[in-house]
Amino acid sequence: MPAFEIIADGGDTANVKEVTVASITASAGDLLELEVGATAWTVAAATTENWQRLGILMGDLTTADTTAEVKELSDGMTIRATSTNNSSTSDNGDRMVLSSKSAVNNTGTDSTAEEAVFIQENASGVTGDKKITGRFILGGQGVNPDAA
Repeated sequence: MPAFEIIADGGDTANVKEVTVASITASAGDLLELEVGATAWTVAAATTENWQRLGILMGDLTTADTTAEVKELSDGMTIRATSTNNSSTSDNGDRMVLSSKSAVNNTGTDSTAEEAVFIQENASGVTGDKKITGRFILGGQGVNPDAA
């Protein structure tokens, strides 16, 4: 099962694009990001901020690959995500940071950090499945609000 999976696209069915990548290894369903000023997408991480462009990788990558198919995220998409900790409906409404390119860090507290990129709307499956549903916070799509 993919780390991140779009389960409702909000009507955005045609946003798969070929993007430039460089020297990364990732699996279909992992999350990629594009930094402002960068020309190559890279894997998302705990340092990913909510204003960065995000996309779900559509196929596996090796370090030899120079392009990848990515479904860029947009408002209105509902996402099923792998979570670091067991899922719990008590986390509904919490803003969360990533653990890695393949998981959301659901700590049981609401994060107000710029790295909070996901809002949980519900647990998905049984507690031990470590799957949650929600949406990504897309706060500017490439515009850092702290930029001078």
